[in-house]
Formats: sequence, C-alpha cells, structure tokens
Amino acid sequence: MYELEIEGRSTVSDEPIVDWPLRRDVHGDKDESRVAAAQARIVGGAKGRTDHGSVPSNPRSARARAYTSHSLPTHVSFQRVPWDDASAGVARSKIQNVFITYVLLGSLLLNPGAFGATAEAQSACRATTRQLSTIGPRARLQNLRDAGRTDRDVMEDAAACAGPAEPQVATVVNLAGQPLRIAPQLPVARAAFLGGIADPRDDGPAWNGRGSNAFVRAGVALDYAWFHAVVAPNLWYAQNKPYDVFPSPDSARSSLASPWYEPPLSIDLPSRFGVKPISHLELGESAVWATAGPVDVGVSTSTQHWGPAERGALVIGADAPGVPRIFARTSHPVRTPAGSLSATVFAGTLTESRYFDRDTENDLRSLTAWNVAWSPNEAGGFTVGFAHAAQRAGEWFGGSDSARRIHGPADQLNELYAQFRDPRTGIRAWVEVGHAGALPTASQFFAIPYQGITYVVGAERALATSSGSLLIALEAANLEQPTDVRGGARQDFYTSADIPQGWSQRGQILGNAAGPGGQSQWVSIDWIAKRWSAGIFADRVRWNEDALLRQYLAYSNRHDVTIRGGLRGGVVVFGNEIAVEASIGHRINYLFQNNEFIPGYRTVDLAVPALRFAITPTISR
Repeated sequence: MYELEIEGRSTVSDEPIVDWPLRRDVHGDKDESRVAAAQARIVGGAKGRTDHGSVPSNPRSARARAYTSHSLPTHVSFQRVPWDDASAGVARSKIQNVFITYVLLGSLLLNPGAFGATAEAQSACRATTRQLSTIGPRARLQNLRDAGRTDRDVMEDAAACAGPAEPQVATVVNLAGQPLRIAPQLPVARAAFLGGIADPRDDGPAWNGRGSNAFVRAGVALDYAWFHAVVAPNLWYAQNKPYDVFPSPDSARSSLASPWYEPPLSIDLPSRFGVKPISHLELGESAVWATAGPVDVGVSTSTQHWGPAERGALVIGADAPGVPRIFARTSHPVRTPAGSLSATVFAGTLTESRYFDRDTENDLRSLTAWNVAWSPNEAGGFTVGFAHAAQRAGEWFGGSDSARRIHGPADQLNELYAQFRDPRTGIRAWVEVGHAGALPTASQFFAIPYQGITYVVGAERALATSSGSLLIALEAANLEQPTDVRGGARQDFYTSADIPQGWSQRGQILGNAAGPGGQSQWVSIDWIAKRWSAGIFADRVRWNEDALLRQYLAYSNRHDVTIRGGLRGGVVVFGNEIAVEASIGHRINYLFQNNEFIPGYRTVDLAVPALRFAITPTISR
C-alpha cells in the first residue's frame, strides 16, 4: 500500500478502509479529542506498546498519561491510515503554480536583445544540475582540485551555471537568429536500505525511512542568450517500515510529531513520515533565471548548501527539500580593488509537513536569506563570509487574508564562516560558527560569548601519486547549548518560540542533520584512482542532548548516541560513478531509554545497518 503525491494531490490504494478507530488513533478526529485517542493507544497494549486500536477500560489521569507517553515506546504499525487533509499539499501546489507562472512569463517576455546578449554571452553560462548530497569522495576531490570559483564551496546551488570542468552533451538549434542550447541532464539514482530506524542524514531532498528507499532525478537544461532554465524533477520512494516511536504529548499535534519539542522549544521534526509507504514527485532541482552582466535573477526550487562544511551546513544544507524562492546572485565572483566578492539573496516560502499539527492557518512561512563571501582574489585560497536567514509566519502571496499574510516577529539564524583551500598541496580547512536569534550586544557577547553558539570545523587532505590520490577527511559539529547559564531563556538550536515549525522544510532540518541539541564527528580515508575508489569511514552522533536535560532523571547513562563504521567504493562507467556504501552500527539508549537506575524502565539499543547505492555523473558538484 502506498500513496503517490503529485503536485500536492494524493492518490491512495483502492482497498477499502474499514477500521475507523485506527484512523482516529494516529491522526485524531474533529469530534473526539486527541487525549482520548492517546488513551486508546497507550492503555491495554502489551508492555506499554500500541495494541492496534484497543479501548481503555479505566481511563487514567492526564498526569499518568503524560508520564506514560514519555516513558514507554509506541510501536506504530498501521497500514490503513489515511493522511490528514491535504493542506500542506495544497500549499505546495500553490507555490509550484507560482513557479510555473514565472516560467511562462519568462518565455513570453523572452527577447535576446533586451540585455544586448550575444552568442558569446550565452556561452559564458551553461545551465546544469548538481548533486549536492553525495556518498562518494570523487566529487569532493574534484572540488578540492578546482583552482577557481571558490564561491562554489560556500554558496552552492543545485541548479546553476556549469563550471569549466563540467562537460555536457548538447544540441544547438537556431531560433530567431540566436542559438538555443538544449542539454539533457544525466540522471541521478540513489537507493538506501536502512535497518533499525530512519536516518535523516545523507538523504538529500528525500526522506529515508526504515526499509527500502529510492530516489531518481533527470531533466533538461536550456540556454538562449541571457535566458537559462533547468527542469529536473525528483521522484522518491520510502518503504517506511514500522519502528518504535514516542507519541507527541501535545494534544493539538499529530501523534507522529516529535515528543521532545513543544512550545517554546518547537520544531516540525516528525519521528516518522506517516505509517505506510510513501511516493513523492516534486519539481526538485528546477530553476529559471536571466543573466545580466555578473548577476543572475530568477526563481527556483533547487536545494542549496551554504558554508564550507562538508557533512552538514549550519544555516542551509542539502539534506532537506529545496525552498521555492525568488533569488538574485552573482553569476561569478566580482573583482574589486579590495578582492573578489560573491553573494546570493532570496525570498522564499517554507512548508509544514503533514505530520505536525492540524492548524491549516500556519502551514506556510516566509524565509529571507542572504550570503556574502570575500576572497583576496578570484582564485584565492582564503574565503571568509557571512550568512543570515530570517523567517516569519505567513506567506509572500497571502493576498487579502490577514491570517496568511506575513506577520509576527522574525526568527533569525546568523553564521560566520572561513575556509582555506590550496589545490596545489591538496589541503582544505574550514570553520562555521552559527548563532540563533539576533546578534548579541557587545556587553552580552563579552559576558557569555558562547550563548546560542554552534560550530562546525573540519579539514581534508589529498595526497596525489601517479596512480591515484589518498583523501583524508575529518569534520566535527556541535549544536548543543550551554547549561550553566541561568536567568535567561534557553533555546535549542533550530527550535523557535515564535514559529511552531522552527527551522525546518517539510519536516526536515534546513541545516545540519544532527538536529537540535546534536553533535557529530566524522572521519574517512579513501583511495581514489581514475576509474575506481575504495575507502573506510566512521562517525558518531549524539541526538537531542538538550532535550535529555529536560527529562525526569536525566542520568548520564541515557545519552542517545549512534556509532557506526563502514566501507565504501565506486567504479566509473561511461561517465557515471556507480558507488556503494555499507555500514554497521548501534543506536545506544534510543529515545533516552536505559533502565540502570529507573525500575520498570527498559534499555533500548538498536542495530542500525545500512546499505546505500548511487549512480551519479562523475562531475556532479
């Protein structure tokens, strides 16, 4: 059984749904409170597990129910549960309609002479797509060796102009005296088989659940004088096999919403994307833009990656769906007497997931963001930059409905980053420092300089030989917030007191996939030859640490930690790399469950094996 969602509409299997209490069990009912449904879930199940729609014989107090919901796991395994009303899907459909409108307007207004464009101007930009989230090291090595365009390290876009090392096969036809270049985009295919539970890392714009997962993208790029377009939709599938989750204690939210994040520490971060297989089709890495001198202006739904971090950026990363937006950016670094400048700015709309709440008035939020980077010269080894993002409730196209127009206070994230890269020696090092909320005053900074601060640091070194290169990479991220500050509001990174959905896009973190209160460490060693590669890697993630400190009896043996290691390799065939990655690991104290000092509790350590495949063009980043 699965549901195919296209342009915000869903089509469900034709098998009849005969068990209405099961529908009510997960999503609630307009005529029955969510608390009563929670009682039906928790009471009567063996050892506190869901009993598939059992009815309570003795309803307990709200306090007892709340404690149980935080103390006992819930095994959600229903397969006949429809989704909530498609408010989020309708919202996405509205956004995509706006995108299509801009595509049509751009085509109708197409006039090659408007900017004095020539064939030479057209050849300066060749539209293409890039895979920003990759499991192989080959793209990283190619990026490290690129002697120019350092702006691509710190403001990457999956739909942009191709670099000089990105050859394309294209057909050129004459249209109104100007060459029209048509370039098919090589398909990208990915598959993941995950055991234990879902993993939000390395899944790009898709969501990888437990079981089998697949992702495919293909498209075409057009260049006509100053006009450029990429149409590259994504299609992904998740088997979404059941696993234990805690239900949200908030009666106004879906039972699949996060159990740890309620106002004023709120974020749309579902434990699971529904309870049945999912198929989803979206515009993906599509964009339309016009080039005027050093500036691109257009609309896009593509993913982005801001900052030099490799595994996960702090403000905007590639492990979330792209933000539908209107943008302006430099098409190449702009030379000035003080150095080279690159910049990008956009205004877009964020969408709530289907597994958060039933308030249809807050499904959309506005997001404005900009990123500016400076280098001593266009090919300089040193880059420093600053990124800012602010979101508010409401949407840009809210019309006359006051509830949907932009309103309320802004929620901010700011980031300062720096990178050193030397293609000759094969060294790259980077640091990102993020801050949640408005920037502190001088007195606040000197008093508590680490308040609201997160960071990512990393380095990689490529050692070249005549037969290949050895690439060594390390990266560490820390999103945990200090616990020694008293008397002020303490906010988990990515959560919000003003925006219920926090810093998320359709239920996935906009930035680093370690999430609120997380920290991670990564190390990898790969040998990369001309036609093949092989390597080993290991990583550790501590999840939701700030949420643990708010729990009853937050002992040190309850940290929720993933530890894993694995092997990976790839071969290049006909211009594509076929890569495979296999890992084994454990999720220790899953959902803070450890019974060493808590009688009647249980310890949950899960095996989390994973097998991933990818087919990507060898030049994909």
